[in-house]
Amino acid sequence: MSERQPLLHSQHKSWSEADREIEETDEQIADRVGKDFAHDAGVVETTRQRREKYFSICLLSVTTVLLFADQNLMAPNLTSIAREFGFDDFERDSKLGGEIAAVFFVLGGVVSLLIGYLTDMFSRKKLFVCVLLIGSGPCLATGWVTTFEQLFWLRAMTGVGIGGAIPLMYSMLGDWFPPSRRASAAAFLSCAMGGGMLLGQLVAGFIGGHHNNWRLPFIIISAPTIFLAFVIALTMKEPTRGGSETVLRNVFKKGMEYEERMTWPQFVNIWKIRTNQLIFLQAFPGTIPWGVIYVYLNDFMVQDKGMTVAQSTFALVVAGFGGLTGCVIGGFLGEYLYNKRPGYLSLLSGVTTILGAIPFFVLLNYPKQNEAATVALWPALLLSFVAATLLTISGPSIRVMLLNINPPETRGTVFALYNIFDDLGKGFGPVVIAVLISSFGGRLFAFEIACLFWPLCGLVLIATVSCFPSDEDKMRIHLLKNADGQIKRHSYSDQTFITR
Repeated sequence: MSERQPLLHSQHKSWSEADREIEETDEQIADRVGKDFAHDAGVVETTRQRREKYFSICLLSVTTVLLFADQNLMAPNLTSIAREFGFDDFERDSKLGGEIAAVFFVLGGVVSLLIGYLTDMFSRKKLFVCVLLIGSGPCLATGWVTTFEQLFWLRAMTGVGIGGAIPLMYSMLGDWFPPSRRASAAAFLSCAMGGGMLLGQLVAGFIGGHHNNWRLPFIIISAPTIFLAFVIALTMKEPTRGGSETVLRNVFKKGMEYEERMTWPQFVNIWKIRTNQLIFLQAFPGTIPWGVIYVYLNDFMVQDKGMTVAQSTFALVVAGFGGLTGCVIGGFLGEYLYNKRPGYLSLLSGVTTILGAIPFFVLLNYPKQNEAATVALWPALLLSFVAATLLTISGPSIRVMLLNINPPETRGTVFALYNIFDDLGKGFGPVVIAVLISSFGGRLFAFEIACLFWPLCGLVLIATVSCFPSDEDKMRIHLLKNADGQIKRHSYSDQTFITR
């Protein structure tokens, strides 16, 4: 007998209680996985299928850019909006920075849980089109608001669109690419998100600021998004659920679809996975300082650091390019490290998150410019770029870990849950910081407190090195048992039909 060549990183118990009913032991299954599926090559694609896949991904990415551009359309003109509605500085921070940010992210996060469940049950393409229209329609209508109440509820509806899109996009991404290629693919999608937020900064800061019309950027961004929603409905090809999982190859060879769908026991199992627990734990505090960047930082650089609106926006644009750089580094370096040893992905995420807090803290304490001299701007630009680069490296890695430890039938729900924790931090973070600003009489100290959350999150991410590889093993065993069970059920049904 030849030696075992296990694919799995270690041997473990079954993923759920129901799996114990399968006669084959985990050790036997792990041995079979190691022999039959030594490489994550995924299901073999035809040239036409490959073209359809990459066309769909490109279309999805362009739409993602526009969808996420909406997220930053208010930030560069926060003071202008406040003056139009007759708000003082405290009301600017509490109402525009706090209340609208809270409803935008929190309501979007809650609704994304429903979308996540539907993602695991129904057509993801149709759901994605609906989500785009729900988010982009109110964004377009924001161009004609006349009261704060109208702005508040339209931003809430736009948040629903963004929150609902995330579980759909990553569920499809996991079915397009095998584990060994997901980090670079996740980086591509993360770049689309970051590029969208960068585009929002540019449009709002330069076009809105130049024309002294903060409403115009909402129309410019939303109109093409609505158009693309119809293009997706007519042309995009949805991936096969579980199509990239090598251990499901025999199911597809027999002309069947992967039949597992989200159930209550599956939902409970999500919370039992140790890596899920740690990633969810760090998501809420880790996004509080990001809420500062999205909502306050642009205005802070103008009002407290003496920059012009254009210079502050340019500094945020440079940070946006740093974020794109970080996503690319995180994707390709993360993929390289993952294929060397999966635990390295955890270390990369945690260490870069801790290091990224340092240049951001220095940026907050950057000296005030009396005349906003361009000659003194380059240190702030450098700090913005370095901080954003380091802090975004972890993004693709975290999402890959979630994809690799959760089966296809639960990924929509998992990313909806992650998005809820993520949005709670972004939503309540500015509210908490607005209270701190009021309590301590200044923005700087409140922002410095928020900055300290990143090192804490980095330590939690480093802790996933102890459980991520084993959780990935358990998921593969779970998939193979599901595949075997499905094939046996269909074989029994076919035999019964022939007998009759």
